[in-house]
Amino acid sequence: MVYEEILIRQNRHWREEKFPTGIERDIKAEVVRFLDTKYILVITGVRRSGKSYLLYQLMDALFKKVPSENVLYVNFDDPVFLGLRTESRSIETLYRDYLKLKNPKGIKYLLFDEIQNVPNWEKWIKAYYDMEEGIRFIVTGSNATLLSSELSTLLTGRNLQFEVFPFNLREVLKAKGEDIIISPDPAEIYLRNYRIKDTLRHHLDEVLKWGSFPEVVFLDESHREVVLKEYYKDILYRDIVPRFEVRHVNKLEEIAYFVISNISNAVSYHNIGKLTGTHENTVREYLTYFEKAYLSFQVARFSYSLKDQIKNPKKIYFIDTGMRNAVAFRFSQDIGRLCENLVFIDLLRRGKKVYYWKGKGEMDFVVMEDLRTEQLVQVCWDVRDVKTKEREVEALVEAMGKLEVEEGIVITDDYFGEEERDGKRVRFVPLWCWLVRGNRMET
Repeated sequence: MVYEEILIRQNRHWREEKFPTGIERDIKAEVVRFLDTKYILVITGVRRSGKSYLLYQLMDALFKKVPSENVLYVNFDDPVFLGLRTESRSIETLYRDYLKLKNPKGIKYLLFDEIQNVPNWEKWIKAYYDMEEGIRFIVTGSNATLLSSELSTLLTGRNLQFEVFPFNLREVLKAKGEDIIISPDPAEIYLRNYRIKDTLRHHLDEVLKWGSFPEVVFLDESHREVVLKEYYKDILYRDIVPRFEVRHVNKLEEIAYFVISNISNAVSYHNIGKLTGTHENTVREYLTYFEKAYLSFQVARFSYSLKDQIKNPKKIYFIDTGMRNAVAFRFSQDIGRLCENLVFIDLLRRGKKVYYWKGKGEMDFVVMEDLRTEQLVQVCWDVRDVKTKEREVEALVEAMGKLEVEEGIVITDDYFGEEERDGKRVRFVPLWCWLVRGNRMET
């Protein structure tokens, strides 16, 4: 098959046309740092999280230093590439057609979108990585397997990995035209943005209800639920069922629905199996599939014993609160669970390794840095309820004592403050303030 016409159609920059770049993603700056290196840059994330738009933004950065013909963009999700799934040499033919069309001089940048649709893609990339110096690869995919088996087998040490999630709150605010002041210190964020905090809380409420998939953020509210349900079905039936050759689709659907309806709860494989009539090993397998497709995630109970981590129930979180609300059975007390889910996704997006902690009480997040406890985070949405506040703070202080941590964070709806308990410092930080915090490199 000759791919010249397809390449001309997809590479609009060759015709001096612009790609839509959308809202600039925070992760872009991190990826741009490595554009001049020979590392294979691998971008993964849930379907519709904005990976293609990130590629367009990276292309814009490339056009400032290389001619447009030196950049090849291929979207393998295009139906015209269905033949690539059976023709093992088609990717080579495609590359040769590009060279014939453009005859680029100097370093060539090959951007392959949804590369998992091409069998043995990693072997082709490895071959060219090894034998041709003047070529750079940036690839995307909707499956975390790109970060494991395919890459670890052939490309170990040759790749850098970046994960794209739906918009964070800062990106949502950017999309809505809101200007905020960023700082690593929540106190400074709270004080300097206090004048517009109710506006920020409004946008946070929208995220809790509708999530933050980029397209959904811009949609009319009347269309959002339908689109989110379609996203969910695409993840199940396009990214999971065929990829992992799932035979018992009805069981997969039941377990997925259970997971969505039980976010922020601790559940065991055994109990899920009893409720769905499925062997617990199958439950474990399916939950692994969900993680690889970025649909849901499991958090282990904190313990210095790996055996204890494995045998204890896992807490379940979901990729997007809006998708969860569109699909799941909802309860009146969902707001606290949705907030906890949002805090988890924020920590995950920032690359943190987290556990939950359980003693006399339960504490939501133990954030680890190597073998050191970096931070303890508890979510208590309504601190006006004295009993709830005391229960959550006592669990946090108990964990602080056991893990020898001097300061803990309580995430709230709108209360900012500080208390001392048993010689420990407890900081109360509103969720909007927590979500927009910067790192030490940002101002």
